[in-house]
Amino acid sequence: MASLKQIAEDLGVSYTMVAKVLNGNLGTTGVSAHNRKAILKRARELNYRANPVAVALKSGRRGAVGIFLHHIGTPGSEISERLVRGFAQGLAESDLRMWLRFFTTNEEFHRVCNDQLRREVDGLVVGGCGHPPILSKLAEIDAGGLPVVSVFFDHFATGENPNIAHSVSVNSERQGFLAADHLLAGGCRRLVHFSCMQSRADGFERAHRERGVPVCRSLILPAKDFFLETAERLTRGLLESGTEFDAIVCQSDSQAVGAIHELIRHGVDVPGKVRVTGVDNSPLAEVCIVPVTSVTSGVRQTGLKAAQMLLDRIAGVETTSLTIEPELIVRRSSQ
Repeated sequence: MASLKQIAEDLGVSYTMVAKVLNGNLGTTGVSAHNRKAILKRARELNYRANPVAVALKSGRRGAVGIFLHHIGTPGSEISERLVRGFAQGLAESDLRMWLRFFTTNEEFHRVCNDQLRREVDGLVVGGCGHPPILSKLAEIDAGGLPVVSVFFDHFATGENPNIAHSVSVNSERQGFLAADHLLAGGCRRLVHFSCMQSRADGFERAHRERGVPVCRSLILPAKDFFLETAERLTRGLLESGTEFDAIVCQSDSQAVGAIHELIRHGVDVPGKVRVTGVDNSPLAEVCIVPVTSVTSGVRQTGLKAAQMLLDRIAGVETTSLTIEPELIVRRSSQ
């Protein structure tokens, strides 16, 4: 069986450093990110497994991390599920338990994130739908000694907000850019935009600027949510008004499915007459009657990186906020 001593000898570092890294008990001891990663890598290679209960008792830790989320995604998108799977993957080799709770209001958050929480977990990930009013509370919890990592999927959670010192987020501006740029490159010139997030709208407009194509302001339509029914209503309004357009940039795959269904019901060929894109690259994109070109949500990778960042913070390793870059997955709806 692999031992701490063997790992230390293999890497030429001290037994104490190896023990503190693998036991999650660095305290104020400094260790470089390079050494920590090397120790964890070698431990995995040797299949080293510490006793998590013994480690927690010895270090004074609880042996658990908290995951506190506001559900994101429309039915069928599996966004929240993929985010949780990312967390689980990131924590898989730590032997730490995952304390999972969901909230929908600021009041629910404040009820759970109290002094008792500090006695139950060694660190906390909070995220999902954005809640600006709780940011100051997160900063307070973090400053009080309980490491916090945020994974909010909204424009204010880009790592630029001073209340979010440690965050993992998706580049939502680029999500809007990739979809619009793809359609403009394919010859579309009158792009409808179902606008739910300002950052994605900014990307939509940047694509037009960089392609030298004027934005049709009348085709930027406010959408109150990401649901299929909203896209059906907006698309129906466009068709009944006789508005000319050759593409729709939706803000979810659910919206894209709704738009495609409404277009087809009105005898409009997709993608021959109108091209459509979505966001999330969810199962809905593949099972739609016309498979949907979609920009990835990056949520599973976000969950994975957030869990790894939290483990680093618990271990005393310096971390910086990360931004996940999305990708465009091209399918028939835009070809």
